[in-house]
Amino acid sequence: MVEKEDNVMHPVRCLILPADPGFLVIPSASVAEIVPLSLGDMSTEGSLLGVMAWRGVDVPVYSMEGMTGHSIPEFGKRSKALVFYPWKGSEKNKFFAIATMHDPRPRLLSSDDIEANENEQDENNFISASFLYDGELALIPDLKEISLQR
Repeated sequence: MVEKEDNVMHPVRCLILPADPGFLVIPSASVAEIVPLSLGDMSTEGSLLGVMAWRGVDVPVYSMEGMTGHSIPEFGKRSKALVFYPWKGSEKNKFFAIATMHDPRPRLLSSDDIEANENEQDENNFISASFLYDGELALIPDLKEISLQR
């Protein structure tokens, strides 16, 4: 998450989301828009909550709690969806979203904010890394793997 150039660590703009089992740390540049969560029918097939219409495109919405093996919370009227850009080389309109019950907090993440995680998470295809942030577990989701879930 911290860019390294000529042995100098540069901070990265991120969004911090409280989630179960810890914080999600998401690079701001990967997020197309944060919108109110609006699902017609919540299907809850595994970690897929359903599909929402966003700017004329059907976008699958996932629960990170479900993807990490935790119970899926009951999302309400204040819940949001983080809509992510398609990956380079994928279909032009292959957007996807992650639901959250909390408003994301913008943060400039530096190497000073990152602490090694002594209790490594179990292997999970949807998590690319974990560390401690403010003494709490922080997870970096593998957005490419999540985007392939369709």
